[in-house]
Amino acid sequence: MKMSPGAKVAVLGLRDTGFLSALCLHEKGYQVFASDLADTEDVRENVSRLAKQGIRAECGKHSFDEILGADGFLISPGIPPGSKIYQAILATKKPIHSEIEVASWFSSASTVVAVTGSCGKTTTATLIAQIVEASGRKTVLCGNIGNPWIGELSKIAPDTVVVLEVSSFQLMHCASFAPSIGLLLNIFPNHMDWHADMEEYAEAKLNLFRAMENTGVMICRKKDETDFFPDFRTAARRVYFDERPASDPNEAALLCAAEALKCSGELVGKAILNFRGIEHRLEKFAEWDGIAFVNDSKATTTASLAWALEKFGDGTVVLVCGGKHKTDVKDFKSLRAVVAQKVRRAVLIGAARPIMKEAWQGIVEMVEAASLEDACRLSMEKAQKGDTVLLSPACASFDMFKNYQERGRLFKEMIQKRLQTMVLRK
Repeated sequence: MKMSPGAKVAVLGLRDTGFLSALCLHEKGYQVFASDLADTEDVRENVSRLAKQGIRAECGKHSFDEILGADGFLISPGIPPGSKIYQAILATKKPIHSEIEVASWFSSASTVVAVTGSCGKTTTATLIAQIVEASGRKTVLCGNIGNPWIGELSKIAPDTVVVLEVSSFQLMHCASFAPSIGLLLNIFPNHMDWHADMEEYAEAKLNLFRAMENTGVMICRKKDETDFFPDFRTAARRVYFDERPASDPNEAALLCAAEALKCSGELVGKAILNFRGIEHRLEKFAEWDGIAFVNDSKATTTASLAWALEKFGDGTVVLVCGGKHKTDVKDFKSLRAVVAQKVRRAVLIGAARPIMKEAWQGIVEMVEAASLEDACRLSMEKAQKGDTVLLSPACASFDMFKNYQERGRLFKEMIQKRLQTMVLRK
């Protein structure tokens, strides 16, 4: 239920999502107090920027009395459910909202397309936005893709088509959010460090459809319905893209979304043909002496890593992977066949190293790297003509980096610096 202006709202998390949410709520007449346990340079800067707008904020601590005294809460995705402050907020039984939920209160767009799933969200949302643009309509692409919806509201008019990438974190605390078209690409084990179990994870994804009306369209796979939500009910019309003839599942999903948006199949074909990829998603950024270098930092799940590895020849991948794992060793063991087939050497980084070593023992050569820079060195030492050095972490970035974008950017910079040195030595 929407909170009325004048209510006290505690905003948890002060990076982009929390910062922009605090600004929006303050502008709409709410009494905002923002808090972040982190005390990093970017968070401190956001606290200072909020203070200049007359918004009370803190970092480096959580003032429990101040936070819990609010009428409701906006929780950013970076606040894990296991944290003390999250559990204390739950115990109050007061309303908890996500940025997506709050943005939906204030967005004037008549058409909202929301894309979720365990993998493929960014590419699919990007292509849908391109298809809509090609049809001549104004489009804003936002959400989990990197620019929060709540920060784009001033660019949105009633005739704007909003295309959102949404994560399970964002959907977890959505109650009234009801997109015109919702697309659930797939459900695989993911974020098990954040969600209690697969049932909770799937239930969060289904919040995409719960509040939809009979004018809405729910697009999903029949297989996922059978496996995870056979008894789910929604007023929206249901469309199964895995029952649609197409060259691959991504094209089938896009065709269903385009049809719901009254865009032609011809526009879908052109969008796919002209698509040049997105940064940090199977991004080939360099080649030297017959060796390709690919940045797939966006691959934060084992399903995404498996999908990436299938794109390369047998035994040709020098894989850089690891980070903050979101699932257990069993999930990494599910990759044994594809890792054994595609990977010649795995260079392991981050907190997930012990789990990956246990999961892949005996099927591939593995070395541990103390840092990303060390991983770049170790991967380039082994690579030979015809190989691909691939960063595809299958893990979150937060144990070593601010986000997956920083991880990918640094990987590219470090590799290119080493390549420049090699060229000079020749």
